[in-house]
Amino acid sequence: MVSIVGSGVEDGNLFPRRQLTGTTDDDIPGGIDAATLRAAITQVGVPPPESQIGKRIVIAVRDDPAQFDQLYRHGSCSVCWVEVDVHRDEEQEILAGKIDLALPLRPPAHCPGSTGQVLRILMLNESSLMSTDDPVGTAVVGFGFAGRCFHSYLVGLAPGLKLQGVVSSRAEARQQITDRLQTRAYEHFDELLADTRVELVVLATPNDLHAPQAIAALKAGKHVVTDKPMCLDLAQADAMIDAANQAGRVLSVFQNRRWDSDYLTVKRLLQEQTLGKLVYAQLAWGQFGAPGSWRGEAERGGGKFVDLGAHMIDQALQLASSPLQRVYARFSDAGLPNDVEDHAHCILSFADGSDVHIVTSSLARLQMPRWYVLGTEGALEKHGVDPQERFMIAGNIDAATEDESLWPRVSRAVAGQTTQMVVQPVAGRWRSYYENVGAAIRGRAELAVTAQSVRQVMAVLDASRTSVRTGQSVEMAQTDD
Repeated sequence: MVSIVGSGVEDGNLFPRRQLTGTTDDDIPGGIDAATLRAAITQVGVPPPESQIGKRIVIAVRDDPAQFDQLYRHGSCSVCWVEVDVHRDEEQEILAGKIDLALPLRPPAHCPGSTGQVLRILMLNESSLMSTDDPVGTAVVGFGFAGRCFHSYLVGLAPGLKLQGVVSSRAEARQQITDRLQTRAYEHFDELLADTRVELVVLATPNDLHAPQAIAALKAGKHVVTDKPMCLDLAQADAMIDAANQAGRVLSVFQNRRWDSDYLTVKRLLQEQTLGKLVYAQLAWGQFGAPGSWRGEAERGGGKFVDLGAHMIDQALQLASSPLQRVYARFSDAGLPNDVEDHAHCILSFADGSDVHIVTSSLARLQMPRWYVLGTEGALEKHGVDPQERFMIAGNIDAATEDESLWPRVSRAVAGQTTQMVVQPVAGRWRSYYENVGAAIRGRAELAVTAQSVRQVMAVLDASRTSVRTGQSVEMAQTDD
């Protein structure tokens, strides 16, 4: 855990504006969660990275030196930690970004004119992560809700990507693509594969098309992102991973809800031990009414459990601190006009004794809490879904805010007394997904959402169907995923 302090210069002195908490994450290059950093930078009043492309953003950090050394990363990482013994007349220049901290530094020892203390500086060099010099040519397949409102929009915001075109079989959609997006409209998937400008193919198509289209694109030498779920089953997932390995191309899945505000907040509170050790959690997401179009067809990968459950299963697996041991699931049919489940309840049991319940429903006239978490030291309840989708559809995802009435409530014992508090959530940032994909393709970052990490989501979906069919729990094979 690192205390991040946004610093300003007032009357010649260094003053902290606001202290926030960031959490380390070894899966992200640089050793700290990028979404937390961006939230911290925004909240302390430093311009967000999007307005500082190619510039270095500098904020001061205070922490125990031993812990600080453990976090240090150097090289091509987008986040770089450095220690420097700051001379009095350098303070303002450092904070203003006028001193190049990438140059060889004095060791952190006192020297004439020193302030007498070591300043630790966080450098977030977004130019290395989101370079616009060589954007990845990207095409989206499908211009339905997901292709139009999610993928085309977010690809268009990513500095490291360039939207080269969108595929749609509908003539009216192709006209919208040309008029509104000012990009090429392909009628057929094969046209896209033949376009040498396209390096990355984004599949916003029905779930049953993900595997065959992904494999075809990979064989054509393209990098691939599929919408979630990755595909229909584990066998298809393995075939896709094999194709990516053989082609030497990036394969990722749009698990954008790893950058949800509520998920990041729960993750932070567990890492900080505010809730203690996880014992039980319920992740619920309900809507009312039967899913329409292909989403109501089981053979095409429809149903709320696949659609919404793929996100919540992924979140549960990311939060888990021990291997998944078994899966039990039940589906209920309430007579809605479709051939998919109307209500689903899945239990993930982990080796450390913790259980996570996943609930999806088409019967939710009243909403359940989105998160209900019990730990050894506290409990959390959170209503409402991440607000980014609503603001994205309105045309400005960066304006996403959530009413304070929906902020997480936490109850825990303090000095022997049970207390309740409202927790300001960590800011979510879906932009990060495609920014990372572009950087990974160009070799500037590790891929945040690997196909291998999503493979276990497909294993859980397969196990859930088996459990529903047999009425028994399914033991999960232990892997290195």
